[in-house]
Amino acid sequence: MMDRRRFIASSATMLPMAALTAALTRRALAAETSNATLPVPASKRLAFAVFRNGTRIGEQILQFVETGEHLRIDNHVTLQVKLLDVVMFNYHAAITEHWVQGAFKAAQSVINANGTLHRVQAAREAHGVAISGNLIKPYIAPPDALPLTYWNKVLLKCPMINMQTGHTDHPTVTDLGWFALPTLPTGTVRAQAYKLSGPLHLTIYYDQQNRWQGLAFDHSGHITYEPILS
Repeated sequence: MMDRRRFIASSATMLPMAALTAALTRRALAAETSNATLPVPASKRLAFAVFRNGTRIGEQILQFVETGEHLRIDNHVTLQVKLLDVVMFNYHAAITEHWVQGAFKAAQSVINANGTLHRVQAAREAHGVAISGNLIKPYIAPPDALPLTYWNKVLLKCPMINMQTGHTDHPTVTDLGWFALPTLPTGTVRAQAYKLSGPLHLTIYYDQQNRWQGLAFDHSGHITYEPILS
């Protein structure tokens, strides 16, 4: 027969361990569930070649870094337009987003648009998303506002925070149907096109898994994004 004191002592040791194991299991399941709600690619990376009137002018690369329930997206854009080997336009953007348990929490951007520096901060608070920046007065955006960084299709249903200007826009979204988009180095991908109109004028493409696959708009020429698959 087990000694009563030894049984009580062993039970006291087992209970905290069991509680800890249960807590860790719940945390792991919560992280798995929250991550599953976001269209994070298996490679943890999205890359696009950017073209202007058919000429490649740069690229955009997104890296997805998961740590437990936290997801950080590092988003970098580098563009350069030349005319007869003379640089006419330079653009560099670095945007970082933070998501926790599948919910947007904060974003920061530093963008150099041909010599003009833009800094924007967005942070979710109880009553909305606080927006501030070096070229905009602070204000509170609606609680469901999201950064206009394209990778998350959910943004089509939300107010969109322009991470260069700091403005929050409410465009009209129109489904244009499915298209075969070119990919690099070769091939195509089937994607659904959504046209944004009103304060924004661009078309965003998403595949059947809701992953971002392309972008098109007009700005001093016709700009297109083609996904780089390898």
